[in-house]
Amino acid sequence: MSPIEALVGRSYGPFTLEVGAAQVAAFVEATGDDPRRWVDYAPPSFAGAVLFAAAPEFFADPDAASHKDLLIHGEQVFDWKAPWRIGSTLTVTGRIDRLRIRGSTAFAVFAAEAVDHMGREMLSSRSLFLMSDEQPPGGRTAERGEPPPEARRDNRRPVLLRPASSPLPAEGSALEPLPKSASRADLVRYAAASGDFNPIHWDHGRAVDSGVGGVICHGLLLAAWATQPAAASTDRCDPLAGARIRFRSPLYPDQAAQVRTVAAERTDGSVTFEAEVVSEAGRHVSAAIVARTA
Repeated sequence: MSPIEALVGRSYGPFTLEVGAAQVAAFVEATGDDPRRWVDYAPPSFAGAVLFAAAPEFFADPDAASHKDLLIHGEQVFDWKAPWRIGSTLTVTGRIDRLRIRGSTAFAVFAAEAVDHMGREMLSSRSLFLMSDEQPPGGRTAERGEPPPEARRDNRRPVLLRPASSPLPAEGSALEPLPKSASRADLVRYAAASGDFNPIHWDHGRAVDSGVGGVICHGLLLAAWATQPAAASTDRCDPLAGARIRFRSPLYPDQAAQVRTVAAERTDGSVTFEAEVVSEAGRHVSAAIVARTA
């Protein structure tokens, strides 16, 4: 058995995360969310910061050293149990549920849970990470030029679509596309707000050496964008119940993208949205997102 295979079942934490006003405000700004809405509670996408209260300990585990030259986020599942009031404190733990090796790549399933000070479950999370000491699946990407640090395209904030008295989106209806883009500086701001300091998101040389051609946007930043229109479909403080997000291809700084969202299915208590982040280069993220309505 290789050292990395010995990680299965290993736990990390507990870690303490304060849902502080300054960090939430920085996170909202870095993800281009609506600061007028997220004053008393953190947005659902703050789950990225909750996850990264525990995940770096796994990445730094000496038994993972043989496969940490390249780290790619393949898939993410979030189940939101309750809203996170600003000023509250969460306890976060993580563990390796499963791990398999295919060639030079390790596929690791990292589970994380967060509870409040009373021990009540607030979030459960499951991440698929691809880890390797060689080039990424599909081969290396040619080196790209670096755009200016603050260069980005249209980057709009979501608009609350549904005050309490408004009707829900009908099945099959498409929400207004949400233009999004990130600069290199935005990625540094997101890293600081989320705790995700993977160097392929801020160090051009390391990103080129990893085979992705240059700095790429954080997958969970794109996931935050993907959740924003669904979260804006209701004015609840806990708008989302769950999301399954797949990371398809990298998005680079200063690329124009948009979130496209369709109301796929309605029930008495929820709407399931199908969302994707796309650009001229193709599809970068796809997601099924469940919004609460009751």
